[in-house]
This record gives sequence, structure tokens and C-alpha cells, in this order.
Amino acid sequence: MSALTAIAPHEFDKLIGKSAFNRRQLKARGQLAPLIVATPEHRADGLWRDQIFIVADAVILTAIDMLIAAGAKRTAIDHVMHDLQVEIVSQFHDLDDAKAIYLAFAHDGRRWLISSAPAVNVAMKATAEHFLAIDDNLAALGITEAPRVAFYCVPLHEALGTVRVRAAEHDIELPERIWPTPEELDAGADLLAAAIAPRVSPIIEKWQLRHREAAEEGALQ
Repeated sequence: MSALTAIAPHEFDKLIGKSAFNRRQLKARGQLAPLIVATPEHRADGLWRDQIFIVADAVILTAIDMLIAAGAKRTAIDHVMHDLQVEIVSQFHDLDDAKAIYLAFAHDGRRWLISSAPAVNVAMKATAEHFLAIDDNLAALGITEAPRVAFYCVPLHEALGTVRVRAAEHDIELPERIWPTPEELDAGADLLAAAIAPRVSPIIEKWQLRHREAAEEGALQ
């Protein structure tokens, strides 16, 4: 079973712990944004009205639910939805390799930071350094009042574990790996585009660009 194999909506509902009505409401409000979507042309002709759900979507939504349970406001999450998706997707290789990954979301009401780390304290340190740098820049402009930062951190590996537990409870088959391996990606940068055609994925395209840039940066070192 491929990581990009579509999951039937009624099974997807069980993976995310929602009713069909709640899922439709989330989609209508833009709070469930599947990775694979129809092109504008397909939406216009009505042939590809429905998005495709894959297991990665279930992990992303479960992680977002965990952030909200930790105290993050839904409005703040909605504002950075695409950035959260790209960050989570970028960690799928390590999740598939059973590594501990913590997703951090922090903001001061105007600026935000989304990052991942192998431990909570590492995420906290990186967040503090990021906003301290902002404080230094503000001080240079004569602004001395430091912004108050809200910080939320959840274990992505537990989000994946929750989805797999739900799948087992409802006898739903999931792929062994939830994302293509680095070897598969290196074999052809257009692999994902070919796999999801004729649909598209702006989020996957952003993630592919990040993957290529990281590979090029590593080659230069």
C-alpha cells in the first residue's frame, strides 16, 4: 500500500476521530485542508470536486487537535495552517523511522514561529532565541517593551501513534510508511506530482522545494 493511497471518507473519519458532519464542517471552514486537491480546471468542470484523503492528512489534523488541546487558539492555528502543514510534512521521514519529533508553535500576536525538535527543551530554546532576536531588533528601534510569547509544543510521534491505534481499532489498513522515502524522492523530484495527477498539492510543492533546497545546501557544504 502506497503512502499516497486514498482513504475512503468514512474510514478517514475514524482515523481523525470525527463524525462525517464534523469533517464536512471542518472542510467548509478551511480547518481541514487536504494535501491533495483538485486543480481549478477540475473544480470548474465538476469532475474532481472531492479532495483525496491520505494518512498524512489524518496525522496533520490529529497534531492540530493536540495543539488546540494544549491551549492554542483555533483562530491562531487557522492563520498559520499551511505553514504547520509544511512543517509536519517535512518531519514525516523521521516519524517513519520511529524518531521522537516535537512540533512547536509560538506567537506574540503578530509574528509566529513553527519549528520541530527532538525534545521539548530544544524547541523551547530555539523559540526563546528566535523571539529574543526580535526583541533585539525592536530595541534598536527604541521599542523596549518585549512582546509576550505564547508557546505550544506537541509530540508528532504520538499523533502518528494515535492514528495507527485508531486504524487498528477499526481494522483500517495503513501503509507501513506514511511518506515516500528519501531514496524515492532522490530518484525523481517529480515522483509525487506524477502520483497525484491530475490533482495538485500546493503544500507538497512547497515541501518539495524545501527538500531540494536542503539537498543543494548539503551538497555545497
